[in-house]
Formats: sequence, structure tokens, C-alpha cells
Amino acid sequence: MIKQPDGREPFFRYFAWIILLTVIVCFGAKAVFDSDDLPPITPLHHLHAATMLAWFILFALQPTLIHFGKLSLHRSLGRLSPLLVLSFLAFAAQISLLNWQRMGFPLIPTANAVNLTLFAGLYIAALAYRHNVGTHQRLMLYATLAMMGPAFGRIPEIFDQTPVMAVPLILGYQLAPLVHDRLVYGRIHRATWIGFGLVLVAVPIILGLSESEAWAAILNNLLGPGGG
Repeated sequence: MIKQPDGREPFFRYFAWIILLTVIVCFGAKAVFDSDDLPPITPLHHLHAATMLAWFILFALQPTLIHFGKLSLHRSLGRLSPLLVLSFLAFAAQISLLNWQRMGFPLIPTANAVNLTLFAGLYIAALAYRHNVGTHQRLMLYATLAMMGPAFGRIPEIFDQTPVMAVPLILGYQLAPLVHDRLVYGRIHRATWIGFGLVLVAVPIILGLSESEAWAAILNNLLGPGGG
């Protein structure tokens, strides 16, 4: 097991801020340069955006607080984080339903369902391993990476390109922790393998379900007719 006694490793702090900046830039660029196909913005969209952004801010703050020795504040925010998680999960589910009702395309509700389920599982596991810093950091990192799809997906939309354009970026962010572990420790932490494996397997699951007529029928039964 790779030892991380104090959680002050620079990689996790810097990468968390890179992730936050990526989210802001991708969504901001979409709003500024390609706003024509945005859905009608409702208060629900604002709440969804606010709670999701709050998570990415919290994710960046937590390793920064450890770096500056603010362990008590770090723990307090961690204990409050389930409230934020429950909020953005609820809003994300409602946004997915709105998208289904507006567009009727299985891809977005399917991707949201798989990735949010993956996030919740990794987040709960990270809380369970909060006293094992190395495992905790890596599980939280991959939980957050599981939610990066919508941000990366804005890039090909801006340039009117196929969604495949976002794949190298997604894969690069997912591979970064493996490269870090290998370079710094000479081997890859078990939690890194688990997180990477889960987010990687999620891709064919999402694509497979999205192309399935049986799954589309299930969505129609669960969510009502789509594309109305």
C-alpha cells in the first residue's frame, strides 16, 4: 500500500484546481460562443449549475486546506458535503428528465444515470476510507472525474464536431493519476486502478445502453414519452 501520511501531495491539490478551471472554461465557452442550441434556462438549471459548481469548488478547496494545515475546517466541510451531494444529485436527476422530455435522446439521461451512480459509489467509498489518506484522495478524485463528461462534451459542440473529439481529453484526465503513481511511487495505487477501471468501463456501458431499443423502451416507461 502506498503511504500518504498527511495528504499534502501537490499532485492532488493542483489537479483539483485544474479540474475546476476546466469545468468553468468549458461551460463558459459554450455559453459565450455557442449559445444558440442551449435549452430554455429555468431556475432549476441555475440551481443545478450552482450545486455542481459548488462541488468542484469544494473538491479543489479540500486538498488546499490540508496543504495550509486547516485540518479542522477540512473535516467540517467533509462532514457537510453529503448535503451538497444530495442536492446536486436531485437537481441533476431533474435536469436529465427535462432533457429527455425535450429531446428524447437516450444518451444524456443514460450517461447521467451511469455517471452519477458511479460518483455516488466512489464518494461513499471515499468517505468510508477517509482515515486512509491515499485511498481517500484517489477515490474522491475519480468520483469527481466521473462527472466531467458534460464539461468535456461542450468542446465538440462549440466546434460543431463529433463527440469523439472529447475522448482524448477525457482519457487524458483519467490516465493522469495512473501516470502520477507510476512516476512518483514506481507502482500504481490499488484505489487508482479501481477508480480508473470503473470510469473506463462506464463508457461502453453508456454507449451500449444508448443504442439499445430495449433500453429506450425502459426509459419511455420510466420517464414518459421523450422528445415531446
